[in-house]
Amino acid sequence: MRLARRLSPSRRSIDTARVAVKTARPVHSRRIANCTARCLLAFVASGAGGADLAESLWTPGAGDNDAVWHCPGGYLAPPGTLRSEGTGPDHPVEMKSDVMTVLGERTDAEGSVEIRQGNRLLSARSATYDDSTSVANASGSVRFDEPGLSVSGTAASVNLAAGRSSVDDAEFVLTDLDMRGQAARIEWHEGRVELDSAMITTCPPGAAAWRIEARAIRLDDDVATSRHARLMLGRVPVFYAPYLRFPVSGARTSGFLVPDIDYSGKDGFDLSAPYYLNLAPNYDATLTPRWVEQRGFGLETEFRHKSRWSDTQLDTAFLSGDRDYDGELSRAESRDSAGEFWPSDRWSLQIDHLGRNGGLRTDVDFATVSDNDYFGDLRAEQGVASRVSLERRGEIQYARGGLVARLLAQGHQRLEPGPQPYRRLPEAGVSYRGKLAGPLAFSMHAAWAAFDGPTGVVDGKRYHLEPRLRFAVARPWGFLNLSGGLRRTGYDLVNVRDGVDPRPTRNVQVGIADAGVFLERDLPGATAGWTQTLEPRLYYLHQSYAEQHDLPAFDAALPTFSFAQFFRDNRFAGLDRIGDANRLSLGVTSRFLDGRGNEVVAARLGAVAHLADRRVTFGSQERPDADVVGELMGSRGRVRLFSKFAWDVAGDELDELGASLSYRPDARRIVNVGYRRRFPDVDQTDVSFHWPIPGTDRLNVFGRWNHDWEYGQIIESFAGVEFANCCIAVKLLWHRTIDAPRNLAPSEARSDGGIMLQVALKGLAGFGSKVDSRLVRGIKGYRPAARDRREAGRAKSPG
Repeated sequence: MRLARRLSPSRRSIDTARVAVKTARPVHSRRIANCTARCLLAFVASGAGGADLAESLWTPGAGDNDAVWHCPGGYLAPPGTLRSEGTGPDHPVEMKSDVMTVLGERTDAEGSVEIRQGNRLLSARSATYDDSTSVANASGSVRFDEPGLSVSGTAASVNLAAGRSSVDDAEFVLTDLDMRGQAARIEWHEGRVELDSAMITTCPPGAAAWRIEARAIRLDDDVATSRHARLMLGRVPVFYAPYLRFPVSGARTSGFLVPDIDYSGKDGFDLSAPYYLNLAPNYDATLTPRWVEQRGFGLETEFRHKSRWSDTQLDTAFLSGDRDYDGELSRAESRDSAGEFWPSDRWSLQIDHLGRNGGLRTDVDFATVSDNDYFGDLRAEQGVASRVSLERRGEIQYARGGLVARLLAQGHQRLEPGPQPYRRLPEAGVSYRGKLAGPLAFSMHAAWAAFDGPTGVVDGKRYHLEPRLRFAVARPWGFLNLSGGLRRTGYDLVNVRDGVDPRPTRNVQVGIADAGVFLERDLPGATAGWTQTLEPRLYYLHQSYAEQHDLPAFDAALPTFSFAQFFRDNRFAGLDRIGDANRLSLGVTSRFLDGRGNEVVAARLGAVAHLADRRVTFGSQERPDADVVGELMGSRGRVRLFSKFAWDVAGDELDELGASLSYRPDARRIVNVGYRRRFPDVDQTDVSFHWPIPGTDRLNVFGRWNHDWEYGQIIESFAGVEFANCCIAVKLLWHRTIDAPRNLAPSEARSDGGIMLQVALKGLAGFGSKVDSRLVRGIKGYRPAARDRREAGRAKSPG
């Protein structure tokens, strides 16, 4: 027969309760608590504190079984352990056992002891409870449960009034964090958990892919602080720190991120050890010491700030005395040159800022590096390394009603041979749109800019005025837009050649007629409920000719040709070249919409007829425009299709051809196939994939093959494998990439290869973010899960 007794919790002070806990500590637990981390391995090996508790709480199908970690289950409190009344000293204490002896305020219990207070439950073979201090001391198969925490051990001391508890030779599970571990001693009070000679991991029972062993660990909210900690991958120690602070949940917290590891045949090992600083809810920073085996030591920093109206990021990097670069040549390239090799410092700076407050908008995009070879040598992301130039731009814009005003400063650092782009120092512009009567409206655009170029070239100032009148009628079935205006441009130039007017002006008249119709019909048969549209569009442009041969080319450029180009009023970009035109463009768009209104297929076909020869040219850069352009886009379930062609009727030849097909059933299964042919020198195939190995949900393979058939070389190729289970995700990637292909003639292009490793640990940091960065850029549609504390809890704007 079991005995039960209902007790009242003591109202004594926490100080008195703390003394009771200390005096109740068994002698052998003091010895274990003073043991170093080596003792942990001894008592775990002996069987004390095995994985029995974790296995009893592990429930298949519970928890977050997402596509990232592939967890087969999660931790759940045993049924009936927790009640609805919560915890606290105001709740009564209930005590049950086989044999119970009451001596005044002290109760001794033996055999299947249970002491419950609300949602706290202590069970053991024997226990003593002092009603005056509310302290329970238990021994023999001790088990303690409360919301978020379950502990088993050999002995326990629990102060039910103060909420302070301790267990010796403990195995514990933090169910809210999916974390388990062992400790020679565990103490907890008011949300803080302290461990002596401890091991913790987020791996499920029976798995030990990673763990942290430490002399002491303190868990405080979402942060763990440890002394003399070692990170173990399996049985191999990979990282040691006398003091380590790391997160145990998705919350942002200051501490080390485990290092990035990379290797290439050119630079050897490349190691980085990021330290994250959670400075405030709306700003943070990361400091990353970096060591490149063949080059030396450096430091990289990242600072991010958010406010109610802005988002700013500052990135810097500095490598002191690059042992393989003297400011112009690498050490290998300098062997045949005269003089001594002097290592050079390398650095980079980048600022990204976006701000908006009412009608005011600010935008800063500034990037600079110490030398043109910085990105290629230090193996930044290829999407950045292959850029022709770095932009330095700052803009302020104000918009209200029909008024838009802006002030812009812009420059570039060119990273490849060729002319240096002009700088705008500054450019100011103002535009206004207003209505007159009925469908009649007007607009006025004015801009002024000062251009500064390299020494000796033509530079100066430019102004531009463009008034227009517009008659616009729009109906559900179609539209008609008629517009006309004047484009007047003037210059004040210096460094012009003899015989050229330093203050030229240009006047161009423009007239546009643009009309379109929207037709639709319901589809029959198997596609019942679908809708097909037919949207013909007729566009006429007349733009007068003005001599522009002697005008500078401050910002003139040739845009990429597309279907939309048929309906633009200038075939050039910028204002320094305005093409004369007398042309008629016809475009037809047809869409297929399913029963929910989603666009399944869209086909566009456009053709242009030039009614007069074009006289304005842009040097040797200009190529004849295609006369017929077609585009096809489709998306249905898992499949996405895009194709494009451009045909030059006058030359009777195909000018451009491109097609891409994507198959994406989910985030893990992606296949992309693409081909692009642009005459005369682009002929490329691009194939990429990310796919699980059949028969397993833990192994994925991925790769990319981007080949240039014109020059017979691989632009980029990589292949790799990913393993992910409930506690660790590992990605191993081999890559080979053209080394700055635009800097060299195709016959001189070099390739650089290497191996990259990325490891993510559930509930902890990971190392090797560069693999995911390369996959995002190389495999269209790939999106990695946020495993980094910087991404899991990005800085947020206040309020």
